[in-house]
Amino acid sequence: MLVWLNGQKENANKMESCPNIGGKEIRKRWVTGYISLAITLLFFIYIIINDIGLFRILIFFPSVVMAIALLEALDKTCIVNAFFGIKNMGQKNKRERDLDFLKVQRSKSLVITLKGTIIALIISLLAYFI
Repeated sequence: MLVWLNGQKENANKMESCPNIGGKEIRKRWVTGYISLAITLLFFIYIIINDIGLFRILIFFPSVVMAIALLEALDKTCIVNAFFGIKNMGQKNKRERDLDFLKVQRSKSLVITLKGTIIALIISLLAYFI
């Protein structure tokens, strides 16, 4: 019985974390996220200084790129790779063979997309109403 419980526990831990990117791919996400963060902050400052009217909503685009890239780096899950069933752990693309991993990756990618969109919408609303 203990062996079975240990097997279940190990399997549960395996399913909590199943990254599909590593190495250089994660660094790319961090760089993209920080560059987009800088662009978002500069655009936000520009919005505060100048009254550009309805164009304030354009802050959504750099902020959604920022949010999704940083969330991908934190979760080590690329939303595009998860959709296509690919993993790139720093060398080259490989097909994800484990269907359980693929399900978890796809659900994580959906969560990353939703979180990134919500963060970008909040930033856009703040920029619009300031």
